[in-house]
Amino acid sequence: MKHLLEEVYEFDFSLLGISCHEKDYRLCWAVNSTLDLNLSKSGEDIELIFNKKSKQNASFPVFSFVNDFNSDEYYLIGNKFEGTWLIPEKSHVDFFLMVKSAEKKKYDYYLKKLREIPFVLTAHNVIVEQLKSKENLIF
Repeated sequence: MKHLLEEVYEFDFSLLGISCHEKDYRLCWAVNSTLDLNLSKSGEDIELIFNKKSKQNASFPVFSFVNDFNSDEYYLIGNKFEGTWLIPEKSHVDFFLMVKSAEKKKYDYYLKKLREIPFVLTAHNVIVEQLKSKENLIF
């Protein structure tokens, strides 16, 4: 008899999609200023490794911040790398802001503040459970 082991992941975070044409470091600075965070470049990027020789591996930048006061975690993640997307079904999104917090009421505030950044074209809530490639967000 053949047994299959299937992993079930918990996606205990909220995801905000951000569209803008600025570089990652500039958006990070604006998000830090607007949301009073201290995001900084993480030591490692998210890497997608493809088996096909026709497609090169992709590396997506990650900026992170952990609030010592309430243990909230924030990650600003790039979605594009040379024609490849971390979450392909959201190809119109340039960056994701991942928020791991017990306080769910903050997200509307974050969306409002992100939309106030002059070079942010739009920001919206992303329903993680509806994403086909949501496993790419586990790191």
